[in-house]
Amino acid sequence: MAMPKKRAAEVTKSSHKCHGLIPGLPSELAIECLVRVPHQFQSDMQSVSRSWRSLLSDSSFTNERRRCGKAELLLCLVQPLTPPKPASKAVEETLEEEERESQQQQQPCVSGTPRFGLSVYNATMSTWNRVAFPDRHQIPLFCECVAVQSSGKILLIGGWDPETLQPVRDVYVLELAGEGGSGRRWRKGASMNEARSFFACASVGSTKVFVAGGHDDQKNALRSAEVYDVERDEWSYLPPMTEGRDECQGLSMGPKIAHLRFDMDGPFSAQQFDSYTVGTELGFCVLSGYGTESQGRFRSDGEVYDPATNTWSRIENVWPYVDTSPRGRIAGDVRGSSSKLWCFTDSELESKRQWETEDESRKWKLDLESVQLPVIGSSVYGGSYGGEAVVMIGGRSESEGRGVMMKMSERWSRLQEIPYGFSTLPFSLASIYV
Repeated sequence: MAMPKKRAAEVTKSSHKCHGLIPGLPSELAIECLVRVPHQFQSDMQSVSRSWRSLLSDSSFTNERRRCGKAELLLCLVQPLTPPKPASKAVEETLEEEERESQQQQQPCVSGTPRFGLSVYNATMSTWNRVAFPDRHQIPLFCECVAVQSSGKILLIGGWDPETLQPVRDVYVLELAGEGGSGRRWRKGASMNEARSFFACASVGSTKVFVAGGHDDQKNALRSAEVYDVERDEWSYLPPMTEGRDECQGLSMGPKIAHLRFDMDGPFSAQQFDSYTVGTELGFCVLSGYGTESQGRFRSDGEVYDPATNTWSRIENVWPYVDTSPRGRIAGDVRGSSSKLWCFTDSELESKRQWETEDESRKWKLDLESVQLPVIGSSVYGGSYGGEAVVMIGGRSESEGRGVMMKMSERWSRLQEIPYGFSTLPFSLASIYV
């Protein structure tokens, strides 16, 4: 079905010179054709003409691909690299790129230190590949991976210097759709105000990325927090949290609804109920973590930052497993402003445990559910992509080098076999539509 002229105008209004995309076709039909081209060819498409480059660089193009069911879902993972080994046909296309990356990253480092890479699983095309990093640079160890959907960017933030093993302030930005034909290119972003690692991090809204907690170079748990404006490429401090939180987990969450009651004789008033609002006001939740003097004993509470009031509030009963890190054990989903959190556990559950909790201000609410993992052991990493809970199960042996990805609906189901070279468990991950 052809795109209506009104929607075609909406797609092109933010772009420049998008008329005459395909000679002889009206704009709505031309866009209808272009949104169907697979993402792997979009970098070449941007070199066809200025009008194509302008169109493909605008976020409305990806939105239109999602509307018509042609967008591709990418799962981006920061993971340790495995030693080279002949790959199967499913990943042959990545060999030359991996060899090029290996040559670029042969720099002296601390003995035994692993190298990390950014891997991409295209869930739509069922393909795996690894993104080459800029010359003379290595991906920081244990950096956070976060996606900014509205601008088509993947950010790698903080972590450890691969040579000194010290926390860094670095930010690397991968442009999946950029102005001037800069799609799928790296650039260095503005550095954080503080070096930190193992911190909470989340994209909140369309242009902001929040970080909080983690630890410094002396392994002191941090209370500090800051926010990155993706469009301005600048960091700003936030008020500190109440508690220092190392190895904490971050997520975006929506507020409870303010139901509006209209008065016959004047302006409406507001009353809050136990449901959610559909809006753009989102908060930043820092889940669990531990203090400097209680390393390895994870807190059951968290803190929520409210951008509207520039304040933090405590939220209780969000992490029930004191001996287990929440990293790689939770999956969150914010749809509209509904905030759902799955907590994965190795413990055998007779039935699913479900509960809800609110913060001190009674503005923020989480719906939580404990879910038993499909296997028991440390070789499992859980997360979310495209609003679904998924887990990666590492290969059973180094020689086999294969793993499995599973997703959860009513029960766990096999999603994808992970090929050799991509089966090591990630440190962080993020998903994005392209």
